[in-house]
Amino acid sequence: MVMFRHWGARALYVVVIAAFGVFGNAAASAPADGDLQMVIVLSRHGVRSPTAKPGALDVYSFKPWPKWPVDPGYLTPHGKQLMTMMGGWYRAYYADAGLLPANGCLNSASIYVTADDEERTLESARGLADGFDTHCALDVHASMKSGPDALFSHDFSNASDADRNLAAAAVLGRIGNDSAHLAAANAGLLADMQSVLLGCAPGSCTAAQTTGKKMLMDQNSSIAPSNADGLISIKSPLHVASTFAENFFLEYVEGMPMSDVAWGNITPTKLGQLLTLHSSYSDISERTPVVARAYAGNLATRIAATLQQGAGSKPVAGAIGKPGTKFMFLVGHDTNIETLAGLLDMHWMLSEQPVDPTFTGGALVFELRRAAMTNEYTVRAFYVSQSLEQMRQSTPLDLQHSPEKAAVFIPGCSQSTPGYDCPLDRFVSLVSRVTSTSTH
Repeated sequence: MVMFRHWGARALYVVVIAAFGVFGNAAASAPADGDLQMVIVLSRHGVRSPTAKPGALDVYSFKPWPKWPVDPGYLTPHGKQLMTMMGGWYRAYYADAGLLPANGCLNSASIYVTADDEERTLESARGLADGFDTHCALDVHASMKSGPDALFSHDFSNASDADRNLAAAAVLGRIGNDSAHLAAANAGLLADMQSVLLGCAPGSCTAAQTTGKKMLMDQNSSIAPSNADGLISIKSPLHVASTFAENFFLEYVEGMPMSDVAWGNITPTKLGQLLTLHSSYSDISERTPVVARAYAGNLATRIAATLQQGAGSKPVAGAIGKPGTKFMFLVGHDTNIETLAGLLDMHWMLSEQPVDPTFTGGALVFELRRAAMTNEYTVRAFYVSQSLEQMRQSTPLDLQHSPEKAAVFIPGCSQSTPGYDCPLDRFVSLVSRVTSTSTH
């Protein structure tokens, strides 16, 4: 299966085959170079149900959407099982790297787990903890929803009109100052999505099939400063189709029968292609630097402080957890990963997935290392995610059957070394620069 992203008139076709940092079924021993000091895992929650209320989206489709075993937006039992598997893999991987013991309960003072204060994130964190430290008691902390201690949520109640106007301008400035370009640039995939929704070939839906239904291309297009809690309001057929692509993905990785995945109108290959709609919308709505800074500036600053604290073994203002922490799970949402990556201009590819995937259970990982010869501290980043089939089939994970893993280059910081190591002081300076309002 090949997944690709359309943008403008260009099409980027990607097939990534076990090269730098991608592990398929080969052994995935952690690199031994450098003395590993600390690991921060910024993870998305596991497989959840769609957030829309049952029946709310039926007006777009020729059949009702499938039923789920949990309330809208909640983690499914299957989703928690997959998170537990990922937790077990992290334990095996970092035991192999020498950071942790392979067996037995861990020193609770050296592990810190925190999650956004929502059911799906808290339960995902508990699943990770169960797999990471099986039969032992790891506390899961709930992050505040607002204020300086909020890691995952965003409160823009104090944002000015100038802030919102700048965010809207930044997005419009990427798309030729015309919100309709979002749909026009993705017209082919939007037509494919429309045919899946109505069960007809592209361009051949009859009046009987479309009567009483909302059509994707009939949706309004506009980009404007938000008058609500956010910074920006984006309306587009691409936005609507992005939600549907994500829901098809959730149906697939939940393990629903293929007759229930997009009502049987989709193949795994077609799913991969339609997910480009989701990644294209996320690129505009989350990765635009002005928007990314507003959403992820605090998180980036606190991750940098936490890495500094790990290097110095003494308290650093703004750091997450306490000195002596060796391993940290931060469990949030795809938007947290996307905005942080947008802020730092970080990108990755995995085989058979869209560009810059942020699938359920996937994570952006930061390792703090100390060079044996120079004692210099460096930061190494990678993205890791179970494949679609691993999620769908509940494939057991170990060092020989790992999730996919891609090394990530941090522009303005990384060096041409294995793992693209980034000196810690340069990483801290980079974060300070990109989060400063005076630089934008």
